[in-house]
Amino acid sequence: MRGFLYLAAGTMLILIAAYYGSFYVMPSISVVNNSGAHIKSVTVNLPSSHLDFGTISQGQTNTLHYSLDQADGVYEYQIDFADELSIQGKCGYVTQNEINKRVSLIIGSKDIVCS
Repeated sequence: MRGFLYLAAGTMLILIAAYYGSFYVMPSISVVNNSGAHIKSVTVNLPSSHLDFGTISQGQTNTLHYSLDQADGVYEYQIDFADELSIQGKCGYVTQNEINKRVSLIIGSKDIVCS
């Protein structure tokens, strides 16, 4: 019985480590709202994925991970502000199997910076 419990606990630890390890491997995009305004929605289209960040309040950040399996292309974003202003644009470059790639889309009051 004790051997079974050790086996079950070991298996559980391996599964937890694999789950959290996948977040290290998978690329991600963070959207930072430094605009001074409330953002109603942010969407980012990748060649093989669509990411919906939802509502982002002033001073808040939202991060989403996406699949390593991507075609070559760019990040295309659409930002909809609460006051009905909408901004679309492109930035950065995405390709397949970019392990641990981190991209930030920083929305300022006068510009949008992609780094």
